[in-house]
Amino acid sequence: MSKTERVLGCAYIPVHTAILPLLLGLVLAVFGAETSSPNQSLIYFIISFILILIIMFKFLKKSFSDMVDEFWRAVQAIILGYVMYRALFWAAVLLLERVMMAENPNSDAIITDIQDNFRVMIVVASVLAPIVEETLFRGALFGTIRQKNRIAAYIVSVLLFSVFHIWGYLVIDFKWETLILVVQYIPPSIALAWCYERGGTIWAPIILHSGINLLASMQVRG
Repeated sequence: MSKTERVLGCAYIPVHTAILPLLLGLVLAVFGAETSSPNQSLIYFIISFILILIIMFKFLKKSFSDMVDEFWRAVQAIILGYVMYRALFWAAVLLLERVMMAENPNSDAIITDIQDNFRVMIVVASVLAPIVEETLFRGALFGTIRQKNRIAAYIVSVLLFSVFHIWGYLVIDFKWETLILVVQYIPPSIALAWCYERGGTIWAPIILHSGINLLASMQVRG
């Protein structure tokens, strides 16, 4: 990833996290557009996906070539990354059960969206979100800090990616119980960063992220 791509990628993280959803909500309100939650998510991620392609197309293309050249390395990273994710996830679940029994508003919202429009949410969760989020949080953020300090890269990327999933609920109605839910997102954050580092291509964590979301969506659908 070039220096320009790193700078633009890191700069876009707060836009994707906070500014874009706010602007999208305002635009829909101004034009009186009644859009379902799944469709809003689709529009939101399509916009980010297009911007990511504009900013980081060369990086994504080069990284895809790297995956093709070292295919089995990427496959191994994806498989081991998933095993790591499952192990860490169940450890996190056990910890949360001991500490609290709070429901996750983000998970509840996603489940509702999947039940409302499964096809749209499959596209969002298994295609658009993995490409956008992995390019930003692993490619730009983790990759940039990794050049200076490996431990710091894990800590910063894991914390920001975990908080990213619940920050909106904390802003609306801060509760310590909600903040503790950050623990639930630490396992995938660690596994995805490790997968990127081990696989040597951003497409390894993209595929892993897509697989995790796809399996979760299928379980919700039943």
